[in-house]
Amino acid sequence: MRELVKYFLGIIIFLTIIYTIFISYNVFVFINSDESKITIEDYSENINTVSLDREALEELFNSENLRNSSNNININYDGTPITWVLKIEKSLIKNSYDELENELLRNSFISLEDGDFILIGPYIDRSQLLLAQDYLYEKYGKNLGTIEKWQI
Repeated sequence: MRELVKYFLGIIIFLTIIYTIFISYNVFVFINSDESKITIEDYSENINTVSLDREALEELFNSENLRNSSNNININYDGTPITWVLKIEKSLIKNSYDELENELLRNSFISLEDGDFILIGPYIDRSQLLLAQDYLYEKYGKNLGTIEKWQI
């Protein structure tokens, strides 16, 4: 039993020595790297650069046009928001509805099939439909559909 304890303690001491060598090597590598030479000023400059980049992205995302259209949401008499759709005749589009639906989904637009019409939307913000209209104009080379108030 004593020999078992001696072997066990020997293994623990050996593993401790290996672990100490491993940590020492990693500390040596870190000290010789550029990361160890960063000062507080460099770090604060890096943080300022990142915050400026974030602010620029926020400004791009919250452009004035989208912000104004989102602030001017109209409400129906029952408290629900007025929504809009882009109404397109199926006969104007050569593709099947499934192909068009998948294409619109890839470009972040939702669509519905309603008899002889395809409805893109509904969206509270009309600017989404203007983007969809621009996309369809680029794709098909002609103005398709009209933006209408959506009623269930």
